[in-house]
Amino acid sequence: MKNAKRFLALLLTALMALSLVACGGGSTEEETTTPSTEEEGAGTTETEETYGPGYVLRVGMNCSAAPFGWTQDDDSNGAWPIDGTNQYVCGYDVQLARLICDTYDWELKIIKTDWDGLIPGVVSGKLDCCISTLGVTEERLQSVDFSDYYWNNGCIMVVRKDSPYVNATSIEDFDGAKITTQIATIWEPLVQQIPNVQAEPCLSGLPELFVAVDSGKVDGIITGLSEAQSASLSNPDLTWVTFDEGKGFDVELSALCAAVPIAKGNTELKEKIDAVIATLDHDTQMEMMTTALNVQPLSDGTGEALQAE
Repeated sequence: MKNAKRFLALLLTALMALSLVACGGGSTEEETTTPSTEEEGAGTTETEETYGPGYVLRVGMNCSAAPFGWTQDDDSNGAWPIDGTNQYVCGYDVQLARLICDTYDWELKIIKTDWDGLIPGVVSGKLDCCISTLGVTEERLQSVDFSDYYWNNGCIMVVRKDSPYVNATSIEDFDGAKITTQIATIWEPLVQQIPNVQAEPCLSGLPELFVAVDSGKVDGIITGLSEAQSASLSNPDLTWVTFDEGKGFDVELSALCAAVPIAKGNTELKEKIDAVIATLDHDTQMEMMTTALNVQPLSDGTGEALQAE
């Protein structure tokens, strides 16, 4: 068990080191900020001192994607109430939302939202922003602006440990496999990149996806590395497959780097959120993720903490 935890910690460290380079950490200003589509006079919002102390920040969150956010019945481990329910949400994204609100003395309102409703919720004004590990894509940039990146999630395949695909090093090795992923995510279009894929219907939540692969209904699911690590802690029959350089999915790096969607033209809110994200250096992000992995449901049967090295 200790060797497995040490291996997980090393993977987390390597992922974060890559994210600092690939997602802009320690580079030029052009590299550290996410792209945005600027159309003069279109979709702008007022920015006069709107966000003073006491402002209620309405944050959309999926609440079913451990270790970034999962639903629980109490407020233990820093969980926050889900608006309009008697449940709470806990995880890495909750830590970020709380940090933003604590920084500016704002009140936090987390609104549970389906994946396909997150961007529309910001566009409609129902939500101020979403903190739900959303990647930056050209399609999304047509509707919203994004904050700077706060995590690089990678892109891998989850399989059973006894799967014939467990030693795959390329998506070509999944030729003809039954594959699915989560609906309305950046992973959905990647299914068709697998040769002769038997594409199964996309599912709405990560728990459903992990059940599907664990039960043998599908051969593999496409997801992020952090989600795969989380699932493997609570599903001992599962593991993940990474791909050799140039043999994985064809996907823009920006789509794998989580950022916060904000209404187009809302520069005041973007600048305030970016200022908080700028304080999240490598060590801070590692501490936040280690905390999330430690306290997620069924994270560790031994009671020993997972440590980032």
